[in-house]
Amino acid sequence: MQPSADNQSPVSETPKKLISQRTETHIQQQVYRGPLPSPAILKEFDSVVPGCAERIIRMAEKQSDHRQFLEKTVIVGDSKRANHGLWVGGVIAVLFLVGAVFLIHEGHDWAGVALGSVDLVGIISAFIYGTRSRKAERLEKAETMSPAQEHSDVD
Repeated sequence: MQPSADNQSPVSETPKKLISQRTETHIQQQVYRGPLPSPAILKEFDSVVPGCAERIIRMAEKQSDHRQFLEKTVIVGDSKRANHGLWVGGVIAVLFLVGAVFLIHEGHDWAGVALGSVDLVGIISAFIYGTRSRKAERLEKAETMSPAQEHSDVD
């Protein structure tokens, strides 16, 4: 049953239009390493915002200066702490030896010898440990810095 012409709904009066749209999406990805993009990308930045390339380069230079300043601060701080530690350890070792000599002088031979022995063992142990750890650190750096050597089995 079809509706009569007098009884048509407004929806049926409007012609149905089917609109077809086709959308294409293009994705482009550029990857670069380091503090600066390639010169081509810098040129594109500069064409959009004049002076942008110079600002990006200046920003990279400031970041590099800042990083180097922080690295220098860490190295200097570590060196100062190490030197302070050596001085404090040296003073404590001398005080232990003075105490050992004083005990021996006052007639407490065994106590003085024990205190002096503990002090000398501690000093010698610290020296040996420091020497070994520095050697291990040098070897590790040498392995890191040297290129990988390929091992070939030649009969």
